[in-house]
Amino acid sequence: MRLPHLLFVDDLYAGMMRGDEAVMQVPQGRYGLRVQCGGRIPLGKGGRSIDVSVSGRKEDLEVKGDTLVEFRDREGVWNLLFDVDMAVWIVSLFVAMPKTYIVISDVFFAVWLVRLVSVRKRYYRIKVIEQK
Repeated sequence: MRLPHLLFVDDLYAGMMRGDEAVMQVPQGRYGLRVQCGGRIPLGKGGRSIDVSVSGRKEDLEVKGDTLVEFRDREGVWNLLFDVDMAVWIVSLFVAMPKTYIVISDVFFAVWLVRLVSVRKRYYRIKVIEQK
């Protein structure tokens, strides 16, 4: 199951997409394109919130005609390692694991989390595939 992504053109919400492609019609010109997954978690009644989104930005996308743009996340290997670690962690709830696994898993999770937070505004790679 793929999570929905929000699509922004010049920081204006353009729609929601599921997958790597979106089709939309815009006049020729220069646009800033951004894709985002996730959002904000509200903290109480004061209007404060925490931004937990990951996004990617393509500055100055020149649209001259039909343009095909592809969105890919940069974290394929990291996410695969995290998924494997998460599966082993679930198994560890039912089976006793060695202490070294627990330490390695906790360190890996911390490194993965720091990496995700540090690249969260550059998480997606936006690439122009074709322009007609």
